[in-house]
Amino acid sequence: MPDFLKTRPRELSSPLLTNPGKGCATFQRFDGDPLNAGERWSEEGPLAFPARRFPGAAPGYLPSTVAYCRWFWDAIERSDGRLNFRMVEGALRTARVRGQTVQVRLMPFGAHGQPQLPGWYRRRYGVRSGKAKGRRYVYLEPYYENDEYLERWGRVIVEFGRRFDGHPELASVDLAYIGPWGEGAGDMSPGTIERFTALYADAHPRTPLLVNSDGEQFAAGIRHGTGWRCDCFGDLRSSGDRYEPEATGWNHTYESYPMAVAHARAAEAWRTRPVAFETCSVPLTWRRRDYDLDLIMRQGYKFHCSVFMPKSNEIPAEWLRPLAEFCDRIGYRFVLRHARWERSARRGGRLAIQLWIENTGVAPAYRDWRLAFRFRQGARAVVVETGHDARSWLPGDAWLEPTLPVPATLGRGAAVLEAGLVRPGTSYPRLRFATEGADRDGWLPLGPLRLS
Repeated sequence: MPDFLKTRPRELSSPLLTNPGKGCATFQRFDGDPLNAGERWSEEGPLAFPARRFPGAAPGYLPSTVAYCRWFWDAIERSDGRLNFRMVEGALRTARVRGQTVQVRLMPFGAHGQPQLPGWYRRRYGVRSGKAKGRRYVYLEPYYENDEYLERWGRVIVEFGRRFDGHPELASVDLAYIGPWGEGAGDMSPGTIERFTALYADAHPRTPLLVNSDGEQFAAGIRHGTGWRCDCFGDLRSSGDRYEPEATGWNHTYESYPMAVAHARAAEAWRTRPVAFETCSVPLTWRRRDYDLDLIMRQGYKFHCSVFMPKSNEIPAEWLRPLAEFCDRIGYRFVLRHARWERSARRGGRLAIQLWIENTGVAPAYRDWRLAFRFRQGARAVVVETGHDARSWLPGDAWLEPTLPVPATLGRGAAVLEAGLVRPGTSYPRLRFATEGADRDGWLPLGPLRLS
């Protein structure tokens, strides 16, 4: 009889949509909240947090472990120097209850019909008509190069970081300081862009930062080690004019994102920082315009996306399954393929084990999840955490050979060995293997073990 045992669990065949920090995101609301009507949405972040409406995801949407919320400066600082972050605190509390984390963007101002720079700022420092991308929009922007803009908007950035950097429910923070919604449509010198970028980096040494994929701000963010996001994922508009046939009209998919990633040298940023995609309009619009969903999803895989945010609008029924599969595969997806361990072990001694874990997703995990094992005897169980960090498991294979201390507190006789992925110092594996057989707590039974 061999002195070791093996197991080769089956890979899940259905989409796994409950793992933290990846997949489908809600927008300005949370998992279980009602959806926006039709193809409309609001850029103004939530100020109140009603009770959950649905026990799971809203009908017509996908389960979500990430909420994306953004608020305008005018809601945060209505009076000079009096900062109000209660809405952020409410969002973080709600996310914790709903099993989500929150991606946050604070925005200096919006476009036509949306909140502008705070009134006190406009009166004291002056503003000008905004002009971007060759067209004049109806909005007012600050004089970007004046010190007061860096000082006053920078004060918001710094104070937000002081209060919330490293918060367990804060998934990421967007850089936002140029143009409507902070998405980069405006003229700012490279030196001022660098100063704003450094301000964000200093304010958030622990929480990942995401820079919008537009202009010089994109390259500056990548130089400072940020991840990135795009705000018009899936755009395949093809309107033309007398000089340009409709089939070759400009759109983000063909002429913005590939070029922007190349110019910013951002192609490898996904290895250490997340990539998040916000839909161009909403999936209902994609279907109405007959967009190629397969092409759109392939672009998401190619750019190593971890979060897909379709603005909390209904997803066409026939697209729910393919987008569920897309959200399962983006980000990390850890399949425990094979485990081998010694048949018996001495209490207080060591147990050698081998594992093959394959990341069948397109990115690593970006939070610290540790491989752990649970020794279980009936109602008694002891968790042993290893030093193996899931952030190092890029797409492909991880071959691990930990040697575990065997708990001396367990009794002699039969036990069960289980595997899981836990946050350091905890014993609850919220991050699940994409493998059949896990129990309700997330632990994956490997097989028997004899303790002496």
